[in-house]
Amino acid sequence: MTQPSASPLIAMLDAAPDVAFGVVTIDVSALAADGDGAERWIQVTPRGPVDCRDGRHFIFEPERLVARFQADGIDIPFDFDHGIPTKAKLGEKADAVGWIKKLEARPEGTFAMVEMLAAGAAALKARTHRFVSPTFPHTKDGLALWLHSVALVAAPALPMAAIASASLTPKEQSMLKAIALALGLAEGADEAACLAAISKLSNDPLRPIAKALGLAESADGQACLSAITGLSTAKVDKLVHDQALANLNAATAQVTTLTAQLAARDKTDHDAKVTALLEGALKDKKIVPAQREKYAALCATAEGLADVTALLAATPVSLQASNLDERQIEAGDKPKSEDLLAKAHALIGDAKKAGRELSLADAVVQANKGSID
Repeated sequence: MTQPSASPLIAMLDAAPDVAFGVVTIDVSALAADGDGAERWIQVTPRGPVDCRDGRHFIFEPERLVARFQADGIDIPFDFDHGIPTKAKLGEKADAVGWIKKLEARPEGTFAMVEMLAAGAAALKARTHRFVSPTFPHTKDGLALWLHSVALVAAPALPMAAIASASLTPKEQSMLKAIALALGLAEGADEAACLAAISKLSNDPLRPIAKALGLAESADGQACLSAITGLSTAKVDKLVHDQALANLNAATAQVTTLTAQLAARDKTDHDAKVTALLEGALKDKKIVPAQREKYAALCATAEGLADVTALLAATPVSLQASNLDERQIEAGDKPKSEDLLAKAHALIGDAKKAGRELSLADAVVQANKGSID
């Protein structure tokens, strides 16, 4: 198998709900007797459940760990004091001091064939690091899923409180809370939520954040979040820390403003489409003015506008145009008002001679070739 560099801690967190290390330690001081570079089998996990003094509970199924190791097809690194996962979290480098070449499931637990490098063998020989401790992602119920790395450590974990897990320290939790608030998230937002929010920011707002954190201007949201989270454990000037949060807050405000502007533009475009649709329907006599307000309400959303557009497209014209506006009245069709009035008075006189009463309105109708009952 090849010996790739260790995966970053962020990648581990993406692959599993949680990560634990320093939970189980096994005395392997006898490894020092075999010499540098020798391959030998050592136990790296127990079998079955393990209860920690801090109340956590883990379960190791060696067959599961061996199957995952064989499926991945890569060697697992040894390090000092879990340096690979802890330093990766801070963007620092940690070298391997040995490599696991094979895994076996045995009745006692998981056993590994280890090729120990010079630095690891020297530490074992000097008895500065007598124990091994695995780093493993696990489920919410504590089931170990796969081995990320194994550490040479100086002291066993079980006689004391477990020294590490993926859970944040109180300082880190306070820092994460401040980051969440600056991003406009709830105070209880986790690291994944903060990372997702930062990743949505454009490159320009991230540049001052990256610069304040001492990163390259091209650093992405994930790199910025890792650096900010590490501020609680690193010695960073308070002014740098405050400036990073201020820049992050400003970037969030800029994104909020841009989002509002886009929403306003979308509404203007939407309203224009609704107006054009309904004016066209009125012109084509597919709706009457009294229906306009109701149709406008149905077009309040993009989906509603699409539905009304389809409905009107399938609606036939129900009010035929009279064409009166375009009709030209010929000169002979329009009687002069004075002639019409004269005829009306003549009809009134004729009616009076015949002993009938005829109103002026009825006389005008008759004079205009109308008729009355």
